[in-house]
Amino acid sequence: MKVYFINLDRVPERAEFMFHQLAQAGIPNPIRFSAIDAARNPKAEGYKPQSWGPYWTLKPSEVAVVESHRAIWAKVAASDAPAAIFEDDVYLSRTTGLVLASLASCGAGFDMVKLDAVGKPIRLGPDRVLDGQALRPLLEVVPSAAGYLVSPQGATQLLQRSRTYCTHLDDFITQPEPGYSALQLMNAIAIQGMFADLSGWPGPHKLVETSERTTGRNRAEPYARGPALYRLKKELGRASRKISRRLVTDRALKRRGGKIGFVDLAPDLPPYRQ
Repeated sequence: MKVYFINLDRVPERAEFMFHQLAQAGIPNPIRFSAIDAARNPKAEGYKPQSWGPYWTLKPSEVAVVESHRAIWAKVAASDAPAAIFEDDVYLSRTTGLVLASLASCGAGFDMVKLDAVGKPIRLGPDRVLDGQALRPLLEVVPSAAGYLVSPQGATQLLQRSRTYCTHLDDFITQPEPGYSALQLMNAIAIQGMFADLSGWPGPHKLVETSERTTGRNRAEPYARGPALYRLKKELGRASRKISRRLVTDRALKRRGGKIGFVDLAPDLPPYRQ
C-alpha cells in the first residue's frame, strides 16, 4: 500500500515535519506529492463556478487542493490496492502504520475511510468492524480532509463525480452519496494542527497550527458568495435540514444504533483545541 502526503514545493519545512511524523508512525517509505500551486495559475478544466452547486465559486487555492487530490486519485484508481493520503500539517499516532496495514487488507469493504477527526460532534451510522478496526458510516460532511484511505474503486468514483465540481475537497469526499461507502475510523489516528491543542506538545507548532489555505496571500484571494437568490436557496436548505434532523432523522438515527458525537482520538495524539 502506498502512503502519500501533499506538500507545496515552497514549504520544504512541512515536508521535513511529515517525513518525521510518518517515520514515527511506522511508515518507512512515504511518497511526497508535489502539490499543485495556485500561485502558478494551473489549469483546472473540471472547475465550474457559478453552477448553482454547493458553492458559487472557490478560491484558487481551494481549486488547487482539489486538483492535487484528484491527481493522486488517478494513481490509486489505476492500481490494485488502497492508498493513504495526508495533508502536510497532521500529527500522526504511532499506531498509524499498523492501522493502515490492517485496513488495506479490507480494500473491497470501503470506498473511503476518514483517518483524522475534528473537534465537533458529527452524525455517524451504526458500528462496523473491518479486520478489528471500529468504524462508522459518515452521514454528513466533515470540514477536514487531512488524512484518509481510499480504495481503487473509491478513487474511481471520486474521479468520475469530480469531472465537474465547485465544492471544497473535505465536503466532497465526506458527502454521503448513494453507492459511496465513506467511513470514519472511530479512534482517529491523525489530527490536523489547526484543530489540535498544541500547548505543551513537542514539535514545530508554528509550521502546522494554521492551514496554508487560510494564511497570507490565500486569505486575500477573491471569493464570491453568489447572487441573493442562490444564497437564499442555500439558507433555506440549511434550515430545512436542521428542522428535519431535530424533529425526525436524529431520533431515527439513534434508534438504528447511530451516533451523534465526537470521534475519539488515539491516546498519543494532541487533544482537540477548545
